[in-house]
Amino acid sequence: MNKTIRLFDENSHLYSFDAAVLSCEAAVDPRSFAVVLDATAFFPEGGGQGADRGTLGGLTVTDVQEQNGIITHTVCADACPFSVGETAHGELDRALRHERMQCHTGEHIVSGIIHRRFGFRNVGFHLGDDDVTLDFDGVLDRATLDEIEDEANRAVAACLPVRAWYPDPEELSRLAYRAKLELTEGVRIVEIGEDGAIDRCACCAPHVANTGEIGMIKLLDFIHYKGGVRIHMHCGVRALADYRRRYTAVATIAAAMSVKQDEVTAGFDRLCAELDEKRQVISALRGRLEVLMADAIVPTEGSLCLFDTDLEAVEMRRLLNRAVQKCGRFCGVFVGDDERGYRYVIGRGTPELDLRAYVKDINAALSARGGGSSEMLQGSSTATRAQIESFFKTL
Repeated sequence: MNKTIRLFDENSHLYSFDAAVLSCEAAVDPRSFAVVLDATAFFPEGGGQGADRGTLGGLTVTDVQEQNGIITHTVCADACPFSVGETAHGELDRALRHERMQCHTGEHIVSGIIHRRFGFRNVGFHLGDDDVTLDFDGVLDRATLDEIEDEANRAVAACLPVRAWYPDPEELSRLAYRAKLELTEGVRIVEIGEDGAIDRCACCAPHVANTGEIGMIKLLDFIHYKGGVRIHMHCGVRALADYRRRYTAVATIAAAMSVKQDEVTAGFDRLCAELDEKRQVISALRGRLEVLMADAIVPTEGSLCLFDTDLEAVEMRRLLNRAVQKCGRFCGVFVGDDERGYRYVIGRGTPELDLRAYVKDINAALSARGGGSSEMLQGSSTATRAQIESFFKTL
């Protein structure tokens, strides 16, 4: 079978086409068929980019793969939809194709700038439906990324030509270009700017015709990754959609805090300061409550069991330390309710007790998970308050 003619190599903006069916066979997936055409505008999965989507003969194309130059389209159908030799009409998801071209060409611009300025290589690229990531083998900081972002967007605004072609071996040998693999034949070069002023790279994917089509490049978060850096990026319509989401979020927060949108950070800092002050007040009040609760306990030679709904872990331990002085055996502080379950700390009223010896019995009786030292146990229980109180009467 002859190799499939890659129509997207010559015209990345070709969104509909007609081609002859070379084969149509049942696919591995149920109710699906694998269709091979003599030519296609569908880009197959490869180079860190997913396959194009769309329809073939009105049927949904769920996957496009290439092997040994033959491109196979997987379509959904209950019965064989095409006969060998007939003409099939293909329609690409235009919005998705153009969105991906914006992202992929944007990646070339950013990678070209980083390679030219720092010599770092792009060692990883993924273009997903929601995210674009670029991996480089060197470390960059936020200030440097902002500079790169500025330069990248100047290249976008300049509406520079983007050229893709297959140079012959002689021409290829004279070209300086980026490539992840050592290639010697069938190399497709994508060049941005006159004489590759912005970038020249080996790439199989469709690209925009000029950088102005990208609209905008935005470098988002970044992390140190495998000795280098991983950058998250948005371009074009994705960058616009991301800005709208962030604008809505900031506007909502600003309205809730009764501040201007450009004062959200300052408003947030003030809110945090106020919350810290209130936490300190609450902590002081809870400390007084612990004293009152402990003072109200009637001393006993037996065991004690105390309940509350919202004490923090440190407050539970402080109350326990006061309460164990009022009992002769076990003292438990349980926080929660019957619906959510309880967190607990258990202490001893006499140093002769080794609490570790009672862990299994406590866990079994209270449907609990916990453990600790000879002086204190902590954990969680799904038993009811009545069950907990009943058990403590036996200790």
